[in-house]
Amino acid sequence: MIVAMVPDDTPSTRDRTRRAFLRTGTGMLTAGLATLTAGCTSALPPLGARQHFGRVNVPPAADPTYRRWLPAPGSIDGFDAPEYRFLLRQPTELDYPAPVRFTTPRKRLVADLDYLGVGYADYDRLLRTPFGTVLDGGFDPAAVRATLDETGYRRDGSYAGYDVFARADAPRRAVLVDGAVVWASNRVHDHPTVAALVDAHEGNLPRYHEEREAFERVTDAIGESRMVEHIPPNDVRTWTSAEGFRFDGDTAYHVRTFCYPEGETPPEDELRRRSKTGTVLTREVEDTDFRIDGRLVTVEGRIPPGEGVQPSAVDPSYPPHVTWGSRRGSETVRIRHEAGESVAATDLALSFDVARADGRWSDPVRRLLSTDLDRVTPGDAVTVDVSDVPEVTVIRPADVDPEVDDPYANGDSRPATRLELRFAPDTVGRTLFSVELGAGR
Repeated sequence: MIVAMVPDDTPSTRDRTRRAFLRTGTGMLTAGLATLTAGCTSALPPLGARQHFGRVNVPPAADPTYRRWLPAPGSIDGFDAPEYRFLLRQPTELDYPAPVRFTTPRKRLVADLDYLGVGYADYDRLLRTPFGTVLDGGFDPAAVRATLDETGYRRDGSYAGYDVFARADAPRRAVLVDGAVVWASNRVHDHPTVAALVDAHEGNLPRYHEEREAFERVTDAIGESRMVEHIPPNDVRTWTSAEGFRFDGDTAYHVRTFCYPEGETPPEDELRRRSKTGTVLTREVEDTDFRIDGRLVTVEGRIPPGEGVQPSAVDPSYPPHVTWGSRRGSETVRIRHEAGESVAATDLALSFDVARADGRWSDPVRRLLSTDLDRVTPGDAVTVDVSDVPEVTVIRPADVDPEVDDPYANGDSRPATRLELRFAPDTVGRTLFSVELGAGR
């Protein structure tokens, strides 16, 4: 009999990169590195000690119809991973507090998403995968077509009978599919392949849950909720997990399921302990329910009304929802706001980084955004001088010395190969757009 590992993975709140920890304090180098796509870490404290076990009576979830969009990993050309993550959101605005692990992913999603004529909160569903993002329902397809035509997107034929739009600057593609938009970006998605999502939806590829029994079990148990995130096994953990947030009025519920492989016994005592004092559920949970059904573990928690983050207290605030475009000159880059929300110029900054650091960490060079504009609105543009790009320090993680003033002192310098537009420069911030500058040397 093999006793399985205890889950210690906190999914969607991994909101700080190691580089950000270094920039804000060298004593935080032990933070874990784990991602939905790449590079986020949890900054959350453990659960409160006030929790106790008992029946939580979580409201039922809807059927997991989002699975029709998810192709089986082995069915995608060039995709070698045996499993992959996804994140589902029902983006409708909340007017009452919500758990931090529910509010945080929106920042990442909005920062990464083009404005396609529909505001983030107006979609019925948003499904983020390594291959692309599905924006499903709640909008007028004519508004999306008009916005695509008016921005840098151009019609690029069709796929499976659906219209395709594409653009070359920060390459992106969008396919309009029966009340949904399938969108992919080379900057945002690890393996951008809109065709795989469309083919799964059309039934022309096997689907994830049809070929992975553990994935089917955890998503059957979670269903479709206001948020669902899937965490697959990796080299360290053997279990498959899914988590969801459900709401009944202003009361929130957090549910996580774990499916252990054949031959491994879920460590019940340790799971119970960590369900109460660890990081299995969001920190605001008060009442907890715990069940084991063979290899399947289910942990449920109730968050009392009023606990969590007030919509007006999100800090830093949610990024702007914008389609950005760029034009490269011989010595300049012109970044243009093409569609979406306006943003205060003081909330934007530039960052020079390396596009590929060979597994190393990098210390980007940050600069103010030089503009006379108070707010950047659709049609506005900013020109950046890139005639003399700065040097960026890169370092192997093992060479970082947290005891010195400059933890990157033992690193090497490389010419910047990527220009980033960033939001909330006074905080950890988020990348809104990036332009490749060249291969460097």
